[in-house]
Parts: sequence; C-alpha cells; structure tokens
Amino acid sequence: MDGVSAYILAGGKSTRMGSDKGLLPLNESFFAALIVTALKKASIEKITVVSANKAYDVLNCNRIEDIYPDKGPVGGVYTALSHSKTVHNIILSVDVPLVSAEIINWLIANIALNKQLTQVKVLNKPNPLIAVYHKGAASVFKEHLLKNQLKLRTVVDEIPHQTIEVPEAWAALLQNINTKEDYKSLLA
Repeated sequence: MDGVSAYILAGGKSTRMGSDKGLLPLNESFFAALIVTALKKASIEKITVVSANKAYDVLNCNRIEDIYPDKGPVGGVYTALSHSKTVHNIILSVDVPLVSAEIINWLIANIALNKQLTQVKVLNKPNPLIAVYHKGAASVFKEHLLKNQLKLRTVVDEIPHQTIEVPEAWAALLQNINTKEDYKSLLA
C-alpha cells in the first residue's frame, strides 16, 4: 500500500526470553520473517527492521539502528518515525509473529486521520506496538527521550490517539511472546 511504511521493532534485549525474540523459529520460519510475510501480503512495500543485529539482513528489508540505543520501545518508535518518509507508519513489535495481513489491512482501514496514533486493544489491553503512528508524533517521542522518560504509555497519553478493539477471533494472533513460557505455549 502506497503512503504507508512499516517498522518492526527488534532492538530489544530480550532479557526475559534469553535470546533474540525476532529470530526464534516458528512454522519453518522465524518471528521477524513471519511478520514481514504478513506485511507483504497486506501490500506494504516499505518495510524496515529497527535493530543493530545484522542477522536481520537475511530478510532483505531495510535495517536501521536506534538513534538513541538502549531506550526501549520509545527509542525504537522515535527511530522509525525519524527515518520514515511517509505520513502513516505501521509499528509492530517483533514479538507478535502471528499477526496477519487481514489484521494489518483492518488496522490501516481504521486509521483516524485526526489522530497521531491508532493502536489496537487486545482483550481489554491497549497495545501501542501494534499500531499506526503519524510521522508528526516523532517530536513528542524526542522530548521524552531527551528527558530519559521511557514509559511508552506515558508518551502515548500525550499524543492524540484512538484505540480500536480487536475482534475476539484475532486476539490469539496478537499475543505478545515475551517469555520462554509464552514461547513454549505458542509451540504447543
């Protein structure tokens, strides 16, 4: 889809998992590759991985490193928005490997043009890392980074945003895989 870029945030330390989540094997592939496949099926052409790990180069996508390293999702979103040449930017954390093209298209179709963020809510929990951000939100992220205020929800509260409830049938596809237990459950 023209006019929309996608960024996969894969720069985290994965301390709870013990290894890089985006490279975990799943369904004869790996997390990041599955997300790239879903984005391509949704006709997203401009896909960038935000990570210092060169192993992601196998995806044949653009890869950029965080402008402000070790600043978590706030740093990752800021890096993505600063890099982007498009107004609307899909931001996905690398720990949602089951996201589908259908969900991505639904998210894009529900962008609120008068907001700087459209995020999903999964089982009553807002998720600003399955979202579409307006490039203009970068300035708010930078303000927080410069003050070392790294709570993503605090930044989101300062951005005009909407939260859309994911249909219950898709909830399992958007579970975050953050721990070894989550991963074992996914493989079961």
